Amino acid sequence: MFIQSSSLCKLPHEIFENIVLELISDDGPILPLLQSCKQINNILAFTQNSHLYSRIFRYRFNSAASARRLGARTHHSRHLAHQLAWYSNALKCIRRADIYDNGVLDAFWASFALMSENDGKNRHLLEAAGLPDFVDEFVRKRLYEDSANTNGWPNESPINCLALWLLWFTSTEERLKAESTVRRNEIIRLVLPFVIVPFRYPSAHAPHNHFTMPLTENSNGHLRQSIIPAHGTFPIYRAGRAHTTHFYDRTDLEIGIPLSSTAAKLIFFSRRQVTPIGIPIHLPLTRQHAFQLGFGDQIGPTQEDVHELNQHKVVKHPSLAISDSTPTPSSQLDDDWYRLTDCIYPMQKSSLKNTHYTYGSATGLWQGRILVPTDNAFAAILQHVQMPEEFTEQQLFLNAYPLFMRLREYHCVDPQDPVPTGGADDGFDDGISNAWIPRGVHLHEDLSEGKLKLQHHDRTYTYEAYRPGIANSHDEATCRGCQYRGTCNIVYREHDDQFLAERSPQGDENDTDADVDVGDDDGQFLQDASARYDSVIDDIFRQKDDEAMDEDSDTDLASASDYESDEEEYCVERKCNGVLDIALIGETDFQHGQAWNHYKFYGRVREWDGLVALVRIPAHQHSHPAVGLGLWVFSGYIVGGQNFVGTWRALGEVNPVTPTLESAFAMTRREEGS
Repeated sequence: MFIQSSSLCKLPHEIFENIVLELISDDGPILPLLQSCKQINNILAFTQNSHLYSRIFRYRFNSAASARRLGARTHHSRHLAHQLAWYSNALKCIRRADIYDNGVLDAFWASFALMSENDGKNRHLLEAAGLPDFVDEFVRKRLYEDSANTNGWPNESPINCLALWLLWFTSTEERLKAESTVRRNEIIRLVLPFVIVPFRYPSAHAPHNHFTMPLTENSNGHLRQSIIPAHGTFPIYRAGRAHTTHFYDRTDLEIGIPLSSTAAKLIFFSRRQVTPIGIPIHLPLTRQHAFQLGFGDQIGPTQEDVHELNQHKVVKHPSLAISDSTPTPSSQLDDDWYRLTDCIYPMQKSSLKNTHYTYGSATGLWQGRILVPTDNAFAAILQHVQMPEEFTEQQLFLNAYPLFMRLREYHCVDPQDPVPTGGADDGFDDGISNAWIPRGVHLHEDLSEGKLKLQHHDRTYTYEAYRPGIANSHDEATCRGCQYRGTCNIVYREHDDQFLAERSPQGDENDTDADVDVGDDDGQFLQDASARYDSVIDDIFRQKDDEAMDEDSDTDLASASDYESDEEEYCVERKCNGVLDIALIGETDFQHGQAWNHYKFYGRVREWDGLVALVRIPAHQHSHPAVGLGLWVFSGYIVGGQNFVGTWRALGEVNPVTPTLESAFAMTRREEGS
């Protein structure tokens, strides 16, 4: 059989590529075009025309996040072409709708990356492929797979961790409201162990008893762990829990296994907030009404206070709206992504190129809830080797309480020195029981001057208020870091040996005119064309999605980068700002304190991974303290730039190696005036 060359072959390659993209945009099938002519097949060959496939990637997927996080080299043609194939295979697996498919784990990794890079297009493609229903079914049917090997407790396996995060990413208010009560409660029951059993499912990338990171070799003798007979060692070190993959230009990028407990808390609280809190009719209508009844000075909620709880969320879902006035969805996940790629090994420094906590992230008014089990219920969980068959909120006597706080952020700026850590100063206990601040420190906040002074052992440590858009007191002439470098410019570069190892031995990726043996058997050619390209091209464009059809709309890096060499080193340039430490201080607003008790808060941010620790203490001493007015320490991460999620512990003077009453909390930042 003879196949005649097409007149399209005479067109310049750039024009022909544009025709192919137009064909795709009109939802036209590309497979007949691939089978029409050997020369066309050669022109469109995946191995020969990475430029075309990089354009297809930019056309269908978001690409701003990869360039921002990994550098412009990620946008070289062959790297985008590789990513296109990986993402497209994942979408194909999801569309098969078989949760027992052998490719599910790889598809979940690709989907997690897509959601982490999402600025609109990626979510459209994943939802069109059926990811929300797919991952929902997986969690309901496979989350407890192989739990017989762990005494009935669900595994913190990579596939389970990814499934929980994807379930959170695909959750929306509309979807949860449409979920039946029975199905909603089923999900809550399934994720509950991840939420309230912190000695099985860690909530931090390194235990919160450490502030000074990374741990050194000298720390080995001090990394004490207790043995909980029913659950294993405590505290839990997650060193090396990572997935190595070919990701854009990185041939062996390590991505940490995301924390299952954080995703589970977001899933739990997002579903619990669907049902409004009932308003007891015996409560005063308002605070003014309470005064009229003669007990306005007493601490306790009014009906108006409960209405306020219901009007605001405990956690906010990932943003669906894209606007020029707000940060892009992917940029809000930058800190979370960097934690996964940088904070895998506690014995290693996290990357200085990347942020793990964005300045100002914790400032403002926060509202949320805490889960509080009874002492007996918590002790029973510690002792249960086998997960109880009835592991429910009711069986655990689990209560939820409102949580409010208003925080302000202060920075220690060189040449000032940060306040030392607390604890035993032994490489293990850095004073988490006082949020990493030494006992006996006196804190004095001067709001008018914007100063926070911490007095310890006859020495005063001064921090200054963080004010967005206003420069701090950093001075190149007095900053010790700038003096050491001889400049305030900081340049972070990749390691040369790592960069050279990642270089491909392939030739010029733009040389699409190379001679290729296409064979003599035209029938075999047609068969090969169908087999080779169906999954790479046709499958990508099987579904029409006008909102995701805009090439290069989210990045200024277009095909010009194709002509840059892979020898271009990735570097980040910054101006030194002298910030050495971050402290937080705050309180419960008077209005919320009158309803839910008055508290004070203070704490620090761990530089290594952005972990936030806060001590909550009663603002006033009570002769008969109510439940929940003790000394509690909260630690967790700012997730997606808007949710504060983690665990609280009733520590006091308890050794960090000893499990104590501990459970979950989640909060979200409220807009001022709302």
